[in-house]
Amino acid sequence: MKYLLIALLTSLSGTSHALTSDQNQPLEITSESAELREQSGYAVYTGSVRLTQGSLQIYSDKIELYFKDKKFHEAIISGKKPKQAYFQQTPTKGEAPVRGKADRIVYAGDDDEIRLLGDAAFCQKGSEQKGKRIIYDMKSDIMKAKARTRTVFRPDSAPGNCDHIQSDYR
Repeated sequence: MKYLLIALLTSLSGTSHALTSDQNQPLEITSESAELREQSGYAVYTGSVRLTQGSLQIYSDKIELYFKDKKFHEAIISGKKPKQAYFQQTPTKGEAPVRGKADRIVYAGDDDEIRLLGDAAFCQKGSEQKGKRIIYDMKSDIMKAKARTRTVFRPDSAPGNCDHIQSDYR
């Protein structure tokens, strides 16, 4: 368990577009239940799960963490209908957080990528993308949408926010 938490603390949110201070902050996970399998490199948290580390916040019904060679590899974050999995993180100090929600969120730590899957919504600086599959490359700050999508761009003269995308788990 000690190695799983150390790996998670050092790599879960250590991306170039997240606040650099996030990776140095304590990781806290609260849930109704937890199961840790250190030998298998697996941990699962269920029941009103809340994960926080610095500006990173994740809310869901279930979070599964996978490790390779005792280093964080991937997180599968699932909602439970009708609630969706939710994340937000401040990309740069002073900016509004990036927010997203979907039926399932996959955080690929090796790729610094967040995949929003199933009835997905992603919002950054007030501009919103909706679709069945949205991929956000945190390192390059590039969003890609797959399948049928809907995009709303807000003019710079009227700064938008993403307050309309909220967690169902509060």
